[in-house]
Order: sequence, then structure tokens, then C-alpha cells
Amino acid sequence: MRTALRAVRRGALRLALLGAVVLVVPDGSVHPATISLTTVGTAKAVDNGDDVLWVLALGSEAGPGEDVMEGLTDAVQLVGVRPETGRATAIGLPRDLYVADRGARLNTVLARAGVEGVAVEVERLLGIAPDLVLVTGTEGFLSMMGTVGPVEVDSPIRFDTEDGEVEIRPGSNTLDADQALSYATTRDTLPLRSDFARAANHQRLLLGVLARLRAAEDDEGYLEAVTLSALGGLETDLSPAEAFRVIASLTTVDPSRTDACIIRGTFGDESGAAVVYPDEDQAEAVGRDARDDARLQGGCRDAG
Repeated sequence: MRTALRAVRRGALRLALLGAVVLVVPDGSVHPATISLTTVGTAKAVDNGDDVLWVLALGSEAGPGEDVMEGLTDAVQLVGVRPETGRATAIGLPRDLYVADRGARLNTVLARAGVEGVAVEVERLLGIAPDLVLVTGTEGFLSMMGTVGPVEVDSPIRFDTEDGEVEIRPGSNTLDADQALSYATTRDTLPLRSDFARAANHQRLLLGVLARLRAAEDDEGYLEAVTLSALGGLETDLSPAEAFRVIASLTTVDPSRTDACIIRGTFGDESGAAVVYPDEDQAEAVGRDARDDARLQGGCRDAG
């Protein structure tokens, strides 16, 4: 009986939220967008819960009041979610991956060619076409994380964040929004100043957020508050119903059934800039493995 009442309550709350979304989304262009969510290609998986929904998540350096589309993208993660099974896969791409066709690093493509340009390069490397591209700036990240609440991040090593504000200990760490931002942006105090290590930290933070969303899904008003927080600064071409379905689908993900992989490469130099030449064999194999079911049954296929 309690379960049935809870389901009725959640259904009523989400119907009310959907009505609020109708009011909020059209007004998104009036205020500076802090989060952008854009469809790419046909994006059929947005409407079909049986398919894998592939979201290319980009963390823009844009600060408050700046256009999220114009900053360098120092976080690049392709995330596949299959709501039907609760499975997900995150494939991390270091920002310095060299894009030979453009003669530039991956983190510059957004400002030069927009979300479509980044999606094209990711598809060329992994063989997976993103359905959506999510771009979050500093302000949007802090707003969302503030609503999500403290998250648990498991670290294999000890380090201090670059700003000196957070000491990350081996094992579990509880991070609020500001601490999560410090954690996600830190590179210089990581071993070898590694972008591979930073990309792995982005995945650990993602797992923490997914675990928090799943644990709090049944808390009255929680998912609704998170969704409305995102919509407050959201610029999107999705319909209100589609936007809600995408955000709600995240609560289906079981962090214990989520795979993670970082695409590796070799270091080099192009016109005086440090770059990483991607391991194209690894990228192709990982993409082929995960494309249809959001699983990495063959592992990450790297030596790290």
C-alpha cells in the first residue's frame, strides 16, 4: 500500500513539474544560459526508452555571465544510459586529444565549430553518434550541484585541489558544490599533472552524482527541485516533455552497473602546443563494444 501511495504521489508531483516546465523552458532565452542541452542528428533515443541515450557532456570554462559555448571544454565525457536495464557507460576523452582534421586540440572545437562540430569528432573517434550535447559552465555546475546536494567521491590517492581549499583523501570523500568544482577542475596537483587522471576524477564525480540521484529519488520533491534548478538556466531545443524524460532517466542508472573508461594516447607537440595523439584502436574497440547496450564487456582495453 505504501509503495502504491508513493507512486501516486510521485506521479502527481511530476505532472505538476511538467506543467512548470512548460512555463520555464520558453523563458530560457530571457536569461543568460548556464546550461545548454542540444539535440544532434535525429536523436531518436530521446523518445525511445528502449534505446541507449548517448549524451556528450562538456564542461566549459565559461564563468558567470559568459557564454558557455565560447569557453574551452576541459571536461569531455560521452555517457550512454539505457533506462530499460539501469546500465550506463562513461567514456572520457582528455582535453588535449589532437584532432588532425582541424589541426587543433579537442577542447577548442566547441568555440570554433559548435556542439555539432564536437559531436562529429567524437563520432569519428568512437563510432558513436551522440543524441544530445550537454554544455555546462561554472555557474550552471554550481547551481546543479547545490541542488543535488553533497556527493560521495571515492579517490584512489591523496591530493590537494589546486586552489588549496580541499584535501582529497584516499577512500570516500563528501563534497559540496564548491568543493566538487575544485575537485573537477584540478590538474596541476595530480600525479604528472595528468589529464588522464583528471578525466578519471570527472567520472568518479559523475558516479557520485548518479548515486545521489538514485538514493534520493523517492524523497518528496527532490527530483523535481533538481529538474527545475537545471531548467532555470537551461537553453535547449528539446520539448518540455523530452527535457523532463532526459533528466528523469538519470535516476534509472545503477552506479554499480556503470562502466567507465578513459581513451588513452601518446604525448606529442603540434605548433608548440602539447597534445595527445589518441589510441585509435582502443577508441574504436571501446565504442563498438558500448554502442548498442551501454556496456563494456571487453573492458577498457588499455594498459593503464
